[in-house]
Amino acid sequence: MIKSISLKIGQNVNDFLEHNWGVKKLYIDPNFSIFVDEQTASVILSVSAKNYDRYMLLESFKTIFDTVKLELNEYSVQLMQTGILNGIINLKIKLDEVLNGLEELRKNDVLDFISFKFISEYLSNLKLVEKQNSVLKKEDLTFYKNINSLNLICNELKALDESHIKRLENAENSANNSKFYIAVTGVINAGKSSTLNAMIGKKILGVSNVPETANLSVITYSKDEFAKAVFWSGNEQESMGLEPKKLQDLKVDVSELVKYTGASSPLAPYVKQVILGVDLPMLQDGINIVDTPGLDDAVILREELTKAYMQESDFTLHLMNGAQSATKKDMSFIVNTLKNSKSGGLIVVLTHIDKLSSNDQAEVLEYTKKSIAAELKEYGFDESLALDVKFFLVSAVKNIGIENLKNYLYESFFGSNSKKANLIIENYKKELLYITRLIKEDVDFKLRMLGENRVLAKETMENLKLSLSNLEEDLNSLKAQMNEFIKKLDYSFSELSSLKSISSKIKNRIISDVKYARDRKQKVNFDRLGVICESGFNDMFIDLFREFGVVIAKDINSLYEMARIKFNSDNFTLNLPKTKEYLDKNLPKISFTQLKQDLFSTVKNVSDMEILSQKLTTLFDEFIVNLNLPNELKKLSLACSKEFMDGLQASLHQTSQSLKSKEKELLDMLSVAKADEAQHREDRALLESKFEKLEEIYNRISTC
Repeated sequence: MIKSISLKIGQNVNDFLEHNWGVKKLYIDPNFSIFVDEQTASVILSVSAKNYDRYMLLESFKTIFDTVKLELNEYSVQLMQTGILNGIINLKIKLDEVLNGLEELRKNDVLDFISFKFISEYLSNLKLVEKQNSVLKKEDLTFYKNINSLNLICNELKALDESHIKRLENAENSANNSKFYIAVTGVINAGKSSTLNAMIGKKILGVSNVPETANLSVITYSKDEFAKAVFWSGNEQESMGLEPKKLQDLKVDVSELVKYTGASSPLAPYVKQVILGVDLPMLQDGINIVDTPGLDDAVILREELTKAYMQESDFTLHLMNGAQSATKKDMSFIVNTLKNSKSGGLIVVLTHIDKLSSNDQAEVLEYTKKSIAAELKEYGFDESLALDVKFFLVSAVKNIGIENLKNYLYESFFGSNSKKANLIIENYKKELLYITRLIKEDVDFKLRMLGENRVLAKETMENLKLSLSNLEEDLNSLKAQMNEFIKKLDYSFSELSSLKSISSKIKNRIISDVKYARDRKQKVNFDRLGVICESGFNDMFIDLFREFGVVIAKDINSLYEMARIKFNSDNFTLNLPKTKEYLDKNLPKISFTQLKQDLFSTVKNVSDMEILSQKLTTLFDEFIVNLNLPNELKKLSLACSKEFMDGLQASLHQTSQSLKSKEKELLDMLSVAKADEAQHREDRALLESKFEKLEEIYNRISTC
């Protein structure tokens, strides 16, 4: 078993070799450096004395050394490891992508957890060459390279064929106006305002005319700067115990915002959130920042609003004062986020590091990492979740670490490993490929018509009329067939009956936790109870919704097959939305805020453990019943089926319009008694040239 060792920033590279190779460690030039791709780097770094023989059997492993012209032996492996570590230190090899590669090796059981943990921690603690003033160039990021290429192609297609301009513009706008969200959290004095101001490059937050962080503020891009105060609705006001007022959302100059959100303003309690439109490069790139009120907001509705934003955010940025000890609230929040959040990732930012020495910074970072792992273990969760956290040390006052943090966010949002950016590009490509195919089919049709005589042209027109007639008849027939199919769909879900059984297990765990504290005369840890409650129910609903998604996808696939069989024609292309994406966007959003408040109140007010158990059973049963999941899921299934039908009809409408367009073109051709031969050749040459251009465009789109 590999022993655990304490790592410090700037640790000697030789320590890595000693740990991995033990007595088999060889003398290696510590200054050797080499450049390899990040995937290869992760494989090489995973090799140790205990798995070396296994790697030796792999042809792909041998190929790596052939490529760099090294013999495959223990010396070469250790030389490569030294070179890769120096490459990472000198920023020639991207650390984050190497860590991602190691994570994939661990997930695929190529690398055991203990070795993975050692290598990951070692790499994370390497002191890299200072790059404070290094600003990442957008044009070097994969997303911008691809989207710029696709935008050029989109403009070429607009110039080639005007009939699809609206659809091309929609595709272009959708891809270029995509939004990325960062939710920012932290306790008081965590340095949120100063850090965010430094990130975006302008002092917006924490100044007198902008709301204090008791308000939730969304910072977005706008060429003309503005501030918008969004008020709670009448029903929301009543639920908060406020005297109801009829208030319309207000869009004002930033300097006037304090009139509505300042502590002395009578309207401040009625403000739901503030939207700030600012003209800044980071925001113009589609990055929106959600500055939250902080942890454990006293206003339940605002806490729910905050959590809703966090669930939809691509990253959660949690700020902690590095010069102070991590609070229990910080740890509970981090654990809950790692276990339950759907956010794309958690970044912990240790602020005010200008007040710490280099050694103190290293100790604070190490302490924070260990505290998170310990907290996960205490809650009974997998400690390896702590490895999903990214850490940054910053000082807004001294501008330390700010560019590194921004570079990481940009790389994560727009780099080659960004799932969201890749999805945006893939959807853009898919739409451009589809439109290119439509234009090619139209050009090909015209070419064939130019080559046919009048008799054949008339036959083609009759076939088109017949296709149009059949299309309408088949659509009406299919709609009736599908409606009957939808009526028979069953979404009663036997799994719903098991929810009570699972909630009983959650209740028993909470009772055990409360009893343990009371028996030892300790304070009940309500943060812990909240995480146990939320994570337990969250896991339960994830399983339920996953099963629901499988059933829905199966039924939608049956509808798709019905459509495919009915429209088995070369003239018809089915281009429909993806079921999974639709479900992910529209599944019920479950809030646990009120449930946890009721849980805490019940535990505080009931001392008898038997009565407490009964009350918690009632509380959880009522929570599940009030969600009305059977009805909600049935409505969603019908909406999903309707989405499919709407997509089907849109595709059929497009096919119908295309057939009508071809019919008109044929009529125009037949109305000319005999085409001028020279004009005929010229038309054909133009169409052939256009077809070749479309072929070239199609290939360019595919390679983006």
